[in-house]
Amino acid sequence: MKSRISHALHLCLQHLLWYVIKALISTYKFEVKNKELQLKAKSLNPKGSFVFAVWHEHVVSVLSGHAWTEPYLALSSRSKDGDYAAFVSEKMGFVAVRGSSKKRNKDKGGKEAIQEYVSKLNQGRSGGITVDGPKGPRQQCKLGVVIMAQQTGATILPVVAIADRYWEFNSWDKFKIAKPFAKIIMQYGEPIQVEPDANEQRIQELCNQVTQALKNVEQEILSSR
Repeated sequence: MKSRISHALHLCLQHLLWYVIKALISTYKFEVKNKELQLKAKSLNPKGSFVFAVWHEHVVSVLSGHAWTEPYLALSSRSKDGDYAAFVSEKMGFVAVRGSSKKRNKDKGGKEAIQEYVSKLNQGRSGGITVDGPKGPRQQCKLGVVIMAQQTGATILPVVAIADRYWEFNSWDKFKIAKPFAKIIMQYGEPIQVEPDANEQRIQELCNQVTQALKNVEQEILSSR
């Protein structure tokens, strides 16, 4: 009985969160810069797939800017927080792929999720990855997105979305949610291609390149204000 009540409460909170986010999105005004780079990223891969590289702190604004456009893949964990992320992302028209890394030596489906994600990229689908998530360090790209791009031929497309006013959480990533009626500038960076035969050193170099590309785009947005 207790588990049923807990499950029902969980569902209610998911719907409540979605109504709040949906209401917020309806008030946002987006200015999109370098939109042509998204088409370039798609054209650079014969399959047409690419991967958005996103800082964890900007994920809500980036998702909002792409909501109901294409069924992009959205990777989320199998935790309770992941339940909320998956529920909201699916409401926004994305395809949730569930999984996370091991926790206390217990596999939480991360390997299977990555395999499913790679399979869908190979089919020509595109998606996004929070490249410094799920726990940081903040604004430091991890190798996963580069390895995924290497395995699939998908192009990496840096994207940053920053609101002129937002709430900032006291978390490792300084997670941000744009306030009502915020103006959000969403800007793409130059697509990054990964050679299929890239060695370990080259993969690390490309990962550093993703980090720098995202920082450059963020700085361009902040400087334009």
